[in-house]
Amino acid sequence: MAADAQGDFPVLMQASPKYGVIFLMTKFGYFFMFEASTGALIYRQRITDQMPFVSVRNPSTDGMISINRAGQVHSINVDAENLIKYIAAAQHIPNNGKLSFTMASRFGLSGADDIFKS
Repeated sequence: MAADAQGDFPVLMQASPKYGVIFLMTKFGYFFMFEASTGALIYRQRITDQMPFVSVRNPSTDGMISINRAGQVHSINVDAENLIKYIAAAQHIPNNGKLSFTMASRFGLSGADDIFKS
């Protein structure tokens, strides 16, 4: 969990089978996106200062829609055109090159053209 969020814990989770990722929201409003097969943390961002209390999978985008205690609706979606490029460039993701190649080939995602040529 984040250093400034002592005592934070997960309250909501949704899977995105189309992209092979898991979305997680915490009590303190942090959003996490993990790669499902390795558990690698892909992205983390605080998106609200209110506790989210309900979420559903968005079937049209394979993302997540959540509502917090203040009534704010958050639509969280994967940017399919940039996901692989982001992972390949992210230094915080262990084995990011291998992970980006694996995800691109497994889910038919663009952005790994240079990797496939190698």
